[in-house]
Amino acid sequence: MSEILLTIDDSPSPDTDELTSFLQSQGIPAILFCRGDRLRDNPDPVVRAIERGFVAANHAFHHQRASTLTVDEVKAEILETEKLLDQAYQRAGRARPALYFRFPHMDRGTGGWVVDYSAVSAHEKTLRTLFADGLNVKLDPPTAEQIDKKSRLQEFLQAAGFTALPAAGITHDWYRQTEIISAVDAMFTFSTSDWMLTKRHLGKWPYQSIDDLKQKIDNDPWLAVSGSTNIVLAHDQPEVLPVVKALVGHMLQKGFSFKPA
Repeated sequence: MSEILLTIDDSPSPDTDELTSFLQSQGIPAILFCRGDRLRDNPDPVVRAIERGFVAANHAFHHQRASTLTVDEVKAEILETEKLLDQAYQRAGRARPALYFRFPHMDRGTGGWVVDYSAVSAHEKTLRTLFADGLNVKLDPPTAEQIDKKSRLQEFLQAAGFTALPAAGITHDWYRQTEIISAVDAMFTFSTSDWMLTKRHLGKWPYQSIDDLKQKIDNDPWLAVSGSTNIVLAHDQPEVLPVVKALVGHMLQKGFSFKPA
């Protein structure tokens, strides 16, 4: 089985303390991508998570799609959240190990066209499945303006000191032979789709039970690649905690190991 780098979006929530306590009890490290608005209003769970050894990272301030904002607005969203993360680390008495950023909704400035799906034809189906299949997003190729925005945001992230998640252990060709390998923002190789089981979303999306999501784990060909690292996406949202616990437990039962960032 592969080794997993667990990443969790949308912290903090009312369940963050319970989530990090559970993960710590299982010896599982994780990166918490924090929304700035929630971090401003409720910083204590993130401070406690940092004290427990978890990594807190940047998920922008208002969780808005980059394609709907100007470049300057996206920069402001990131920098405002950075100030709050620095404060959280200062309160926890820890140094930040690295600066990581993940775009809300995986909108990197080009809407649902997360990466250039058609750039490497051999990997187009895999990339579309990973980022778009089952989601109600438009997949029109991006405009020249959107492509320029994505490029400018990557340049900004690099200049601001952000780095990609550790990818040395990822062996998948579709990761290493496409633009993903050079992305500064935090990408992933598998989504748990845990959010589909919230009341607001239940019944609207392909996965409608925890068993469905366990089957998604079991059927994913890339998670099954022995010797490779996989970056797994989960969420810290109301209603999602029982789902995350069940899926992490399932991964442990299947023999996956979890690595620190």
